[in-house]
Amino acid sequence: MRFPRCDLMPAEDGFYCQCVGCEVISNSTPGCVIREKPDGIYEYVGATPNGGVRAVLVFTNDEGEIVPKPDAKHVEIREFDANGNVIAVQFGVADPQGFSLK
Repeated sequence: MRFPRCDLMPAEDGFYCQCVGCEVISNSTPGCVIREKPDGIYEYVGATPNGGVRAVLVFTNDEGEIVPKPDAKHVEIREFDANGNVIAVQFGVADPQGFSLK
């Protein structure tokens, strides 16, 4: 499943999140569906694979510290329902290809 869905970096089948490998994530890039928050966490608002309405992407280094996306080694994606409850969490390696669940 492609999630989030955008036309900037189309994902192949099996990729959970092509945003992890995207080099153009920016609040000022037209068409980007991810927004960087002031605390360095990225947010997506829209339907998520597990039935949520919002997701956050947290990029970290090997020590678990939040870092800018280009410096990240790991990613955690949390999906939330309409009440703000976490309904799913995925962990992965920040890969230039994206985040695959294969």
